[in-house]
Amino acid sequence: MVNVVLGIVEKEDKILLIQRERGDFIGLWGIPGGKVEECEHIDEAVKREMLEEIGIDMKFRELLGVSSEIMHDKNSTSLLYICLLNMDNSVEIENPEFRYKWFSKEDIEKATDIIESDKKFIEEFYIKRNKNYLKMDCYRKENGEYYWE
Repeated sequence: MVNVVLGIVEKEDKILLIQRERGDFIGLWGIPGGKVEECEHIDEAVKREMLEEIGIDMKFRELLGVSSEIMHDKNSTSLLYICLLNMDNSVEIENPEFRYKWFSKEDIEKATDIIESDKKFIEEFYIKRNKNYLKMDCYRKENGEYYWE
């Protein structure tokens, strides 16, 4: 089991997403985050990941929800903690590790280039705020495309 933190960062009614450059989902936009390290609390892990990926020291605000996701093609299970962080609105992102972009809620709903599971996390935990646990199964089609149930 892999523990992963994802950090939703908001500014002026938009959400920050990064473009994946390695691993799965290359070229797609997703919520920044990464693996929780040994003996690390999730609030500290998400702050560290934000500092590493976008170069900003942010404050943990709240845990929005938890999801267990099974990647069936890899026989792996991740426990994902979706966190909300505070960012000073006057701060500008400089020298991020990844390409980033601010998305409005409407942009997210219409986009076809956002990782589908991340899109569901944003919709369920951030926009609707109506769940605290989301069960996800990820499968891979013969053509290599992922889909979630």
